[in-house]
Amino acid sequence: MSYKLSDYLREQGYASEVAHPYGGLVKFSHLGQKAGLGWIGQSGILITPELGPRQKISAIFVSIANLPIKENNEHSWITDYCEKCGKCIKACPENALLETETCCGAKETEFEQELCIGCSQGCTYCIEGCPFDQKEYTHIKERFDKMNSKLKLKQ
Repeated sequence: MSYKLSDYLREQGYASEVAHPYGGLVKFSHLGQKAGLGWIGQSGILITPELGPRQKISAIFVSIANLPIKENNEHSWITDYCEKCGKCIKACPENALLETETCCGAKETEFEQELCIGCSQGCTYCIEGCPFDQKEYTHIKERFDKMNSKLKLKQ
C-alpha cells in the first residue's frame, strides 16, 4: 500500500520515497504516534483504536510543505494503562521485554531487539497478550476512565 501511495504522490508531482519498516533508522511507531494515529505501548508497538497492536507501520517521505502536525494526542492515556497492565511483558517467551526500575523507583520497560524473534518468525505473543488485541479500544478506554475516576474519588 505504501508503494502505491508513493507512486500516486509522484504522479501528482511530489518527490516521494518509501521507507520500509524493517531496515532503517526511522522509528515508525514514533512517527505514527506523532501523527496522532495511536500511542506506543510498553511493547514498543503502536496501539490504534482501529487495529489495536495489529498493524505494520511504514512511512512515505514527501516534498509537501506545511503538513499538519498534531501536538495533543488523545491516545496518550495508553502509557498509564500499559504501566498498570504489563501483559505483553509476561507473554514474551524470549524475554525481549524487560521491566526495570529507575533510580526514582518508577517502572520502565526496555525492548531488547536482539532477543526478539519477531512477527516475521511467527512470534506474536506480545500482540496476542495485549488487551487491545482482545477487546475493543473504546471498551478499554471506558474501563480505564472508570478506574481512574474511582481512584480520584478515594483521594
